[in-house]
Amino acid sequence: DNTFLYISFWSLSKVYSVGLYGMEDTQVGLSAVSRGDKGNALATLQSSVKAANSTSFLLKMNFKIGGEKMASAIAEGVAPRHTGDAGDVEKLKELIFNGVAAKGGSATKGTTFLFECGNGGVTVSVDGAKQGTVEGTGICEAFCDVY
Repeated sequence: DNTFLYISFWSLSKVYSVGLYGMEDTQVGLSAVSRGDKGNALATLQSSVKAANSTSFLLKMNFKIGGEKMASAIAEGVAPRHTGDAGDVEKLKELIFNGVAAKGGSATKGTTFLFECGNGGVTVSVDGAKQGTVEGTGICEAFCDVY
């Protein structure tokens, strides 16, 4: 089972909140790091998350934003970190966009995006509706590096 590990705000405008859920061994690794050592804590978190078989990111919207803008922002964050096929990033963007389009085209306050990263790739859900999976471990590692 995944355990809640971390929450932060991404972007200066705090458009959404991010919750990180990971395996218990990731939490154990973090507990060994001094509270004041933020750099080491972040490095430990990132390496543990990438090494885990299962990590989930739950993004919850704090403000309304268009589907294209949301999908593009996430894809632009993943793209420079992804060393695999550029089509993987495009598929991720498409899954996000299609999920928001099914809600009327905008991610409104309270909309949730669940990104489940594992050995099989990244599975995208919008407000609990599964949109699909981008297969491959490279896309997972790139996604984990964003957060």
